Amino acid sequence: MKILVPTAGPEPAKANALRIVRIAKKFNAEIIVVNIRDQGEDWGGDRALEIFSKVAKEEKVQNKVVPVVGEISSSIIEQARSNEADLIIMGATEGRGVASWVVDRIMMNTDAPVLILPWTKLD
Repeated sequence: MKILVPTAGPEPAKANALRIVRIAKKFNAEIIVVNIRDQGEDWGGDRALEIFSKVAKEEKVQNKVVPVVGEISSSIIEQARSNEADLIIMGATEGRGVASWVVDRIMMNTDAPVLILPWTKLD
């Protein structure tokens, strides 16, 4: 099983990495963590990818990290297809959330089910 995990940056990664990795572990799944940025945008996503990779290693879950330059929803759809994802897990974050248009576009253009995790406040 393969789970695609788009991440919005280090803070959402800190909030969601352990939960997502443990879900993957229960299903003996590989996670493919994707951080998407616009062309010319500062790359804060490297830290998010590092967080997921570290947690996956600690939990002994196979993982792959993929930095992507592009539009959010179409990049997620393409990554789901090219990685043959069985499931997409996205985390909602305070103040940003997961925009409904992004989720709608993804769900209408991929065969993989989409799971949205509720926002978790970091202490």
